[in-house]
Amino acid sequence: MATAKAERLLNLVIALVNSPRYRTAAWIREKVAGYGDAPTEEAFFRTFERDKQELRESGIPVQTDGADGYRIVAGELTLPELSFTPDETAALALAGRLWSTTALDRAGAGALRKIRDAGPGQQADEPDEFAAADLLQPRVRTGDPAFEPLFAAVRARRAVQFGYRRDPGRPPVTRTVEPYGLVSYHGRWYVIGHDRDRGEQRTFRLSRITEPVSAIGRAGAVRVPPGIDLMAQVRASVRQAPDRSATVLVRPGRAVGLRRSAVAVHSEPGITDTAEPGPEVGRLPGDWDRLSIPMSGLWSTAQRIAGHGPDVVVLEPEDLRTAVVRLLRGARAAGRPAGTERT
Repeated sequence: MATAKAERLLNLVIALVNSPRYRTAAWIREKVAGYGDAPTEEAFFRTFERDKQELRESGIPVQTDGADGYRIVAGELTLPELSFTPDETAALALAGRLWSTTALDRAGAGALRKIRDAGPGQQADEPDEFAAADLLQPRVRTGDPAFEPLFAAVRARRAVQFGYRRDPGRPPVTRTVEPYGLVSYHGRWYVIGHDRDRGEQRTFRLSRITEPVSAIGRAGAVRVPPGIDLMAQVRASVRQAPDRSATVLVRPGRAVGLRRSAVAVHSEPGITDTAEPGPEVGRLPGDWDRLSIPMSGLWSTAQRIAGHGPDVVVLEPEDLRTAVVRLLRGARAAGRPAGTERT
């Protein structure tokens, strides 16, 4: 029976840590359980290279003598004794709890455990700041389905493919990307990497990835540019929408969410819709409230408004009106009700 990968990696670490000298690849293939399963020498070297790379990415320093010898220095696997103030300990504990509902849960818990073990012995009557911090529950949201497979691809240095919809009114386009890393910016997650289809570095918002992320190619193939500042790349590529406002008509008692964000509200009976174009142009019966609302972004604002169906009408700007009409027509063509967010 073939040895499981995790068991093979553990066997390799134990063999190299306990060794008094460098061990050759031939010795590893013969002595370390799991590597003798390789049917050929070429298959063994492919497996061994992948395992070395994975150990190094996990923080385990596999050293080489420059020829064909390998070892792991035991002292480099452990932390020196650490000492923190109570405030620093609580901050570390909160940082570990921050990721507890995400794909980084195990990594965060493992890091916290190592720091705790490296600290000085705790007296029985001393408070445990790590345990006390469990009373607070900070959270980082990583609800995008694309987060976990992209995080795995970044760690493995593998390229990925996914469907990406830049414009909600258009079909998604397949993109092939060599991911460098993930960044959270202004409440949204982005992946930065080399876009093979465009031949340049690009930034992609995870919420716009519409199809499952598929890893392609071999692990370790992606090379991250040295010294790259991922946060700076996101700031430079994510264009902040200028401060804009929209004027909309809302039926009385409807669209409470829009009313909360409105900077001005005026009640007007019997309003005439004079916007162009469309057969619906004409006098709007009944009483309406005229609202001035801030626009955080064209399509995000259009989606908020379209969810209220006929209870909200856009007067201006024209690009927002066009976007709302496109969303409503798309919903009607798909057989979905337009007013799914009425209040």
